[in-house]
Amino acid sequence: MSLVPVDFFDWGYWDKQRSLFPSFEREFARSFEEFDRELGRMKDEMHKLVPKELKKDNFLNISNPYVEDASGNKKLHLKFDCSDFKPEEINVKTDDRNLVVHAKHEEDSKGQKVYKEFTQTYLLPEGVDPQKVQSTLTNDGVLCVEAPAPKAVEAPKERVIPIEYMKKK
Repeated sequence: MSLVPVDFFDWGYWDKQRSLFPSFEREFARSFEEFDRELGRMKDEMHKLVPKELKKDNFLNISNPYVEDASGNKKLHLKFDCSDFKPEEINVKTDDRNLVVHAKHEEDSKGQKVYKEFTQTYLLPEGVDPQKVQSTLTNDGVLCVEAPAPKAVEAPKERVIPIEYMKKK
């Protein structure tokens, strides 16, 4: 029988690994720093998708929000995508001249929490009566907000553009 020398380390597992592979810790730290920088860059890019003016105060800016319906009546007409929300989660409010659309959804399930919130504020144009603002929600989640337009307002004229269909050869 022969004896085999054994080194005894009074360290934990990772201490032992670090002593055996000293370059590992430096490489791991460098890789983690690169990963952290990339994650930060991705987060910054994601937040750039929302224009800065909307991030600050969620004000909606539309130069000409008026349309003319089939009977010739001019009206304020705004649409909001609320398809991620149930009808009872959506609120439309007006004060002096502001229209505020707010939707909030919270959901708890096993080990997962979902939270979505949407707020848009729109400054009603001069002459639009906040008391006459009405809203409807379509089956596919589009919220339409309408109000009669002042008499002096010009609605943009629509022009139907024909679609040319190309035949397959």
